[in-house]
Amino acid sequence: MTINGPTRMPSLGVGPMSKNAVDAAIELARDRGRRIMLIPSRRQIESAELGGGYVEGWSTAEFAEYVRGRDEAGLLLLCRDHGGPWQHPAERAGGYSEERAMAASLASFRADIEAGFDLLHIDTCLDLDGTAALDRAVGRLVKLYGECHEAARELGREVRFEIGFEDQGVDTNDPAEFRNQVTEVCSRLAADGLPAPAFVVAQTGTKVLETENTGALLTAPSAVGFAVAQLARVCAEVGSSLKAHNADYLPAESLRRLMQRGVAAVNVAPEFGVVETRALLALLDELGLAAERDEFLRLAHDSGSWRKWLKPGTTATDHERAVIAGHYVFATGEFRELKDRIASKAPDLDARLRAAIYAAQLHYLTHTAHDTAPEPVLAESVRTA
Repeated sequence: MTINGPTRMPSLGVGPMSKNAVDAAIELARDRGRRIMLIPSRRQIESAELGGGYVEGWSTAEFAEYVRGRDEAGLLLLCRDHGGPWQHPAERAGGYSEERAMAASLASFRADIEAGFDLLHIDTCLDLDGTAALDRAVGRLVKLYGECHEAARELGREVRFEIGFEDQGVDTNDPAEFRNQVTEVCSRLAADGLPAPAFVVAQTGTKVLETENTGALLTAPSAVGFAVAQLARVCAEVGSSLKAHNADYLPAESLRRLMQRGVAAVNVAPEFGVVETRALLALLDELGLAAERDEFLRLAHDSGSWRKWLKPGTTATDHERAVIAGHYVFATGEFRELKDRIASKAPDLDARLRAAIYAAQLHYLTHTAHDTAPEPVLAESVRTA
């Protein structure tokens, strides 16, 4: 797919939390005639050489082949989400040095480029022991950006970039600080003869914890909207567009506010895994399959994959933790055996699950349309009068 030039990038990035989530996105794009970005993280989809991911057991190449083989109209863009050093669990668990983590992330990006990915999110916010200092994050970002651009050129591939160098928080960036950061990065890229990124990720008052959005967008929408408009203006000044991450669990009004204030695209991922898990549990309840329901909840809870999503001081029950983690076990041997037993009593199992995910994805596709009319942005003195 050719994506360079004036064609606007899609407004929605969908996390491929499962095969059903991928199939729902393919179906939705075809039905609505809209382009959608599929945004696998390195935990979800990774090259076989680097240990793979948890979604369906697909390698990067297998994932790309699956999508391209079913997306006959070419409406799906393959976009790496959170590529960078220490973004694959094995790199942190293995105590990778900076040199080794950078080499692994470059190898991952090369696999993406070879598989025909359209956009690479270079995220250098991590260090081995936590969050990277800004200057180190920026230096690593510029280095990887140049190496990926050269790798794509050598392979005759077209690829665009998304950049980010901070972990997601509940508030917004300070616009003045953000302008300094983005200007510095883009100046360094331009000095190396590199193109401006298609997207810059900023703090947009959106943050997912457990099964809700805890960002300030929902508690202080006017203030967040004002700040987001300024962040979008900064991105436009450097020839880029603003992207919001962690847009899960947002109502229509909040999504429209983001788009009206200049956000060009949003990423939504864990919500679709939770939607599929809840749809599965509802079906098991409907069929009276209590033993299968309990077995699934045990598998999900025992995975421990809910830990990264918990709120500080959480009161989440074991059931709620299992719901958060359900999609992480979909590709395991134990769940596949369980699913076969369920499917023998519910032949339309996957169709039911896809329908639930499709409806959730449609909500975001509908309310992030690029033709949403922008709101006027008032000066601070007028806004607070």
